[in-house]
Amino acid sequence: MNPPAAHNQTLGSRGESIAADYLEEQGYRIVDRNWRTRHGELDLIAIDDGALVAIEVKTRSGSGYGHPLEAITARKADRLKRLLLDWAREYGSRARGLRVDAIGITLSPGAEPRIEHLRGIS
Repeated sequence: MNPPAAHNQTLGSRGESIAADYLEEQGYRIVDRNWRTRHGELDLIAIDDGALVAIEVKTRSGSGYGHPLEAITARKADRLKRLLLDWAREYGSRARGLRVDAIGITLSPGAEPRIEHLRGIS
């Protein structure tokens, strides 16, 4: 793996761990991580107040590439919802609803991570 790809993978993994901790503090129960199919990947899957939620996590190490949440388009949000439905079918989920959330994390040297959480983007 080339160095930039390795850095991005490490950054992404760190962001997902930060997001999972944040969500658990908010009362979410994480039920799966990095679930993949040939159609895509769900970063985090959780239960929030009876709803099954896919959480897309975008992490940046600064603002050079724009705000992390700018990378999540309506088309991507729709694809995430379809993937969540696939997950629910595969695991026989009896959740009261399906939702897609997004979390943007900005990591700056010497500062606490900045976490922004958008509920119900799809």
